[in-house]
Amino acid sequence: MKKIYTMLLIGLSLIGLCFIGGIQAEAKEVTLRNSCEKIVDFIKTHLSEFKEEYNKLNEEPLKAVGIEGYSLVYIIDSNEYGVYLDFNDNNGYLVSSFTFDLHAIETEGDIDYLKNVDFTYYSVVDGFLYHDGTSYQKYEKEAREAEMVYKYNGQISSGEAEIYNMENYMADRYPSYNLVNTFEEALHSGKYIPTNMLETSYFIKKVSNDGGYTYDHVQTEANCALTADFNVMSSWKQMGFFDKFPLKTVTKDMREKVKEDPNYAVYGTGTGGAGIESYWTTNTESRLQYMSELYYYARYYAVAAKKYTPESGLTTTHAKEVITFCTNQYVGGTIYPKTSTNFSDIMDRLQNGRAVFMGVSGSQTFGGDHAVALLGYRQYSYKSGVWIFAQTKTAYFYMIDDGRTGAVTYFDPNCNSKLSYEFIYA
Repeated sequence: MKKIYTMLLIGLSLIGLCFIGGIQAEAKEVTLRNSCEKIVDFIKTHLSEFKEEYNKLNEEPLKAVGIEGYSLVYIIDSNEYGVYLDFNDNNGYLVSSFTFDLHAIETEGDIDYLKNVDFTYYSVVDGFLYHDGTSYQKYEKEAREAEMVYKYNGQISSGEAEIYNMENYMADRYPSYNLVNTFEEALHSGKYIPTNMLETSYFIKKVSNDGGYTYDHVQTEANCALTADFNVMSSWKQMGFFDKFPLKTVTKDMREKVKEDPNYAVYGTGTGGAGIESYWTTNTESRLQYMSELYYYARYYAVAAKKYTPESGLTTTHAKEVITFCTNQYVGGTIYPKTSTNFSDIMDRLQNGRAVFMGVSGSQTFGGDHAVALLGYRQYSYKSGVWIFAQTKTAYFYMIDDGRTGAVTYFDPNCNSKLSYEFIYA
């Protein structure tokens, strides 16, 4: 594992706490470690008192009788240093700031990968992390269990997404939480216009439920990743991060040009009839007439270079390459995006109004895998007390264009432990 005295210095630079000269950096490290040791010694001395007070307030009792390890930790959620303390045997751990603000406590479990680690990062979303000099990395992937996620007020349906009213949702599901930070510049400053997958589909699948007599159900292409790419890049244009991109309102008439698409022969000429349950055909003329120019080039590359079809979709790797192609196409300085599975890597982008591509797996709302444009987030928290500790619970909620509802909505990553993510950011 990463046993890192040197990594601490990298961490210091990443969070804006660099010091000029090795002597100052070394002095800072010594001070932090002294503070860490004082907290550990204090808790060790008063463990019985802490345990007694904790157990008065919680159903799952803390059974620890000692401390078997600790490390200095940087708490990303609150931008401060603290201590990770490992209780004896399989009796859990805690994460606390130096001012006794308790950010995490578990009464069971033993984290093997932190046994020989001197410095680590902690995030309420991503868990314990290390930094490889480029991005945050998880020590190992944790097993996740499926669970049912039910609908709450302010939400269209069950699952993690389609939250249209955050105030009503929070009041119903998380009434103890208070809003701490809101980062939604991409929506408000950029005057963001949502675009859904039906608007960007060249071809649509018509489905009959009565044996081919009527076709009252329409399916889009599997173009969620392409649409998410398009929405992210369009937001970059609006926010001035890549000014060479055209606005969404710059369009291309595809009513005849769609016949040149390599997928047209298979997906553009179907017809219905008795006994035919479904068929592919071209989208409506009104949608094809006003297809965004930026989306046209994104799709052109996906088809020509990545063999995209209306049923195949795109991988995250391909979605990343589409962005690079489009920035090169518009000659504004080619962008080579990065990828990450950790929210901690993209927080600063969203804080500055820079949209991020988010691929999500294990979603109940989206029925498995889906890609969306992540435009911002909200941070909520609530505090309670345990002995001399102030206990802080933090929760993030993502502002997204999911490519389905045709509106900007919110996504709750806290309610489904099965979720996993892939982010593309620049």
